[in-house]
Parts: sequence; C-alpha cells; structure tokens
Amino acid sequence: MRRFAAMTAALTACACLAACSAGASGTGHSETSDAGASSTMDRIGTPLDSALPASIRDLSFTDSDGRSVRLADFAGKTVAISDVMTLCQETCPADTATLVQTVRAEDAAGRGSGQEFLSITVDPGRDTAAQIAAYRRLFVPPPSNWLALTGTPSTVNALWDYLGVWRHKVGEGPGPAPRNWRTGAPLTYDVQHSDEVFFLDARGRERFVLEGAPYAAKASVPRTLYDFMDADGRRGLQAAPDTAWTQAQAQKVLAWVGGRSPA
Repeated sequence: MRRFAAMTAALTACACLAACSAGASGTGHSETSDAGASSTMDRIGTPLDSALPASIRDLSFTDSDGRSVRLADFAGKTVAISDVMTLCQETCPADTATLVQTVRAEDAAGRGSGQEFLSITVDPGRDTAAQIAAYRRLFVPPPSNWLALTGTPSTVNALWDYLGVWRHKVGEGPGPAPRNWRTGAPLTYDVQHSDEVFFLDARGRERFVLEGAPYAAKASVPRTLYDFMDADGRRGLQAAPDTAWTQAQAQKVLAWVGGRSPA
C-alpha cells in the first residue's frame, strides 16, 4: 500500500454528493527521491518508480461500449488513471473536466496517439456501463483516447487497494436525497474517496501521482454535471486554491513521464 500522510489526505478530500472526505491510505509502492523530477514538476505531486504486477495489469474492466479493457492493453503508451464517481456532487466533475481538457490539449499538440487517459469508477455498484457511457457523452465530443471504465466490485477494489485510493461507503445525510442526473432515481448512499491521478510510462511502470483535487473553470464542466453539483462543488469552480493541480501541470507530468522536457 502507498503512503499518504495526514496532510496529503486532507488536501485530497473529495466531497461527493453530501460530503466526500478524504482519508489516509497506506502503501508499499516504491517512491523515488528523484529531486530533479520533483523540482521539474514544481513539487505538484510525487515521483514514483514502481512496476505494476501482472495481477493489476491484467484486471479486466468494462468501457462505455461494453468492451473489456486491461491496463496491459496500453503497453507502449503513457497512461493517466483518475479515480472518479459519476454521482459525485463536488470535485469529481472538476477532476474529469480537467482531465478531458488535458487530453484535448495533448491531442491538439499532436501527442495524443501515444497517450491514454482512463477515468475509472470507485462506485461500481451504480456506475454501470450505461451510466459511464452517459457520463462520457456529456463531454462533447469525448476524446477517443479518453475512456470511462467500470468493473466488478472485486476488480475495482483490487486496483484501488493496490494504488492506495481511500474509499468509504456511507449513507446519505438528512434532507431530500439527491437524484441520479441520468435516471432520476434517489441516491441511497455516498462513496467518500480521495482524489489522485496516476501516471504510467510506456513500460507500464507507475512514475508519478498528482494528489488532490484540480481546478476547473465553470465553463469546462458540462451543464448537466454543474446543475447536479452542490454548493460546495460550485464554489470550487470559482477560483483555484493553492493546493489544486491544473491542466498545465498535468501536461508537465505527461512530458516528464513520456521522456520529454516539461515546458
């Protein structure tokens, strides 16, 4: 299990629906003390150098078209993996919006063919293939090298347990229950979880993690998700806190992981 200190856990709080709060996750992945990498990325995250075991690379997820997808399928590409929940009312919409902005910027620069971006659920019970397909379609047009993935609870839990993403299922709070923006069904539980984006190099080694919520401008969040967000989530779109990572920083990480000099 990976190490995440209490301060980091506080910064990675994702209030989903009523209040997704982050917790600490422990881990045994190897970290690198690569000061050069840390300096290059302006200390926006944590450099790593850890090979994913075959048991993780070969986990079978399901994309929005119902196809089976494994991390091993992207050998030779730089891969960014974000934990997400389609029914999050706070930072998840901003997280996905910033990731998609990053994909589009990299595609526009002609680098997209060597990269893959994955938004993988922490809520497999509700994030069915139909749900994640609807979520992906909200980002018009969805980039071809950005996939939304779900899977069985055992598969999803195996990935996040290995990577050290903290999750905790809780009941809904008092007051009217939020409703699924796609189906209108009332929501009976929440999944609190931490926010990270993990970067793999072309060899499939874990090389960097961005920890915490990003900053996304209101205009980058699809209207359906903006309307679904709660007051705290909308406030987070008004200004970038010092602790937020940005599209530009994600692109710096991609450059470093891909062997290029960050701009």
